[in-house]
Amino acid sequence: MSKIAIKISSKGPINKYVLPLRKYTGLGITDIKSGIENKDFFSETDANDIDSMENLKELVDALLNLGVDVKIFDSDEYGEGIFNYQEISYDELINSIERLKEIMEELQDYDDAMSDE
Repeated sequence: MSKIAIKISSKGPINKYVLPLRKYTGLGITDIKSGIENKDFFSETDANDIDSMENLKELVDALLNLGVDVKIFDSDEYGEGIFNYQEISYDELINSIERLKEIMEELQDYDDAMSDE
């Protein structure tokens, strides 16, 4: 199972982006500040869950709009080592979401066709 996560680089006051992180992750302010200072991963999400992926995109968009430096990482248990994260671009995140939507639509069409028979 592939996972997507983000890291945030602290530029300026942390207070301006604590609210979106708190809303999305449910973490307390102290945990968020500690995570940013320690360069921990935030919002580790199942890359096959369309709702989680879209929520992560909304978080990334909100943070980018606030001028936060966000790095996006993808992991694949079948890659080098278990869940070895590699940085991906924002465009790759968007492409992953679009590809997942297409797969979900194809599966729905297949299910509809099977139920019609």
